[in-house]
Amino acid sequence: MFFTYTSSQRNPLDPSLERFLSQVARRGSWIGGGSVAALGVAASAALLEKLTLDPGQANRLRTIRRRCTRLVEQDAVVFSKVIAAMRSDRPAQFRQALRHAIDVPCRVMEQAYAVQRFGRRARRAIRPQFQSDVRCALAFAAAAAAAAHGFIQINLAWLGDPSYRQQIHRRLAMAAQRHER
Repeated sequence: MFFTYTSSQRNPLDPSLERFLSQVARRGSWIGGGSVAALGVAASAALLEKLTLDPGQANRLRTIRRRCTRLVEQDAVVFSKVIAAMRSDRPAQFRQALRHAIDVPCRVMEQAYAVQRFGRRARRAIRPQFQSDVRCALAFAAAAAAAAHGFIQINLAWLGDPSYRQQIHRRLAMAAQRHER
């Protein structure tokens, strides 16, 4: 059954969500896939946060949610700086902006790995008939990680720095390993 509300009740969706989605949809907007990926991880963490009974785990998920909420905006800001640096025809500034543009999706990916770990734990602890939110959180986190990985690869190719590529690959491999269990 769908949630319904009467005209005397407040709409359960914050109008700022609609504003955000309108910004994503607007042609020429700096808010794009990286911001949406960060929002996906934040939403995943929120779903798991409401399911956990462990206060420590809830706090860790809340921290992830808040970090990713900040990354939504940071991604848009960083992307705008990449475009500005590209237009300025300053190669050093462009490379620096690209490194920042690689860091944000790396952080999104790291947070997605952490959420996936929490989701796997929740899946083991919750009876199968009550796992719909866990499955949704895991799917969102996996999609966000895949999107972030794509942005990282594109920006690394654009940067063209093999040693930095290795550094990023090691960073992400360590994050994946840390959250494997």
